[in-house]
Amino acid sequence: MKLNIVGGFLGSGKTTAITNGSKVLMQLGQQVAVVTNDQGKYLVDTRFVDSNEIPTAEVTNGCFCCNFNSLTDQIEYLEQKFNPDIIFAESVGSCTDLVATVLKPLQLLKKELFDELTFSVFVDSRLLLEYLLDKKLPFSDAIAYIFEKQLEEAEFLIVNKVDLLSVEDNIILRKLTNTLFGNKVLIFQNSLNPENIQQWLVSLEKPAFRRKDVLDIDYQVYGKGEADLAWLDEEIDIQTDDLSAWKHAIEFIDSLISQINSYEIPIGHLKFLLQGEGVSHKISFTTIFDEDWKKWVPDFEINSVQLMVNSRIETTPDVAKEIVKKGVVAISGAGVFVSENHKQAFQPGFPNPTHRITQKMPCCEECRCIKNMINSQIEACLCECNLDDGCCCSF
Repeated sequence: MKLNIVGGFLGSGKTTAITNGSKVLMQLGQQVAVVTNDQGKYLVDTRFVDSNEIPTAEVTNGCFCCNFNSLTDQIEYLEQKFNPDIIFAESVGSCTDLVATVLKPLQLLKKELFDELTFSVFVDSRLLLEYLLDKKLPFSDAIAYIFEKQLEEAEFLIVNKVDLLSVEDNIILRKLTNTLFGNKVLIFQNSLNPENIQQWLVSLEKPAFRRKDVLDIDYQVYGKGEADLAWLDEEIDIQTDDLSAWKHAIEFIDSLISQINSYEIPIGHLKFLLQGEGVSHKISFTTIFDEDWKKWVPDFEINSVQLMVNSRIETTPDVAKEIVKKGVVAISGAGVFVSENHKQAFQPGFPNPTHRITQKMPCCEECRCIKNMINSQIEACLCECNLDDGCCCSF
């Protein structure tokens, strides 16, 4: 089984690429499954992937690195239930240092779960261009630090949403990206384009993850960056006496966007999944806001909509809750009945990885075994010998 770890910043298009990539592979007769991940519990991405009839499991209440055992449990669950040829595992968009805390621990402690391991990092082409042009990113310095570290540790760097750039900006982006990241596997793509998705999938057939070095990362800055974002997850049920429930759901989203813009709050990722009476539609907003978003939204006449909200914005949980509360009030009235369920708003806790491989030192020149020290003070050997029968080299 091949395990494809997918990282990248909030709103970079990871879920869209994974979903469309899974569809392509399934059409080719491959069995595919997905592990989603988030700091919260009620995930738009899980429901969206699942709605495409792709077997899905989720790691909630924290990132893969801080819930390593949950990640491996979900991989084992998918293997036992669906016997997939390929599993995509999508990490939280505010997470970095995955090489040391996820990739290497998987290789060291759980290598029986997979035959091959790959690592892709997605980035929004528009945000990357601003970064490469030395423009200030629309976040706190600590959040920008996470974005920068994700780029640094990428093995396969997927520059996504290139269709949203002008021809001139595409030329500048490619030149700068190749200059700065020429040592990485670079792919420029539009994840809505099947040919582009195929290109990414082909790249994953190249030699599996072999990276030996880990990030030099300041966990105090990293932790502050995560804490600068407020997470809000909620389900909102909208019932109407007539067939206007969908229209009111769009009005609710419009109210939230208007408030966020009026407060000048940077958006990490704002996701909505609208479902009702046989219809479903996902709406996403990222740092670079699309003023014409409504023209891409279909119109349905139904009297019941379930609206799932995942909000990751640079503010406090109290402000995030107040924004939603005002949105609910804005659409409530005669003939419109709104109820809120599964509400939670919080700031992520300080990152505390289950494992972090930080040191490498020669163990035995003869067998070229590498001895690794993990932060939990476990020592282990990466050679091909069977540790249960004793290592071929002397500790």
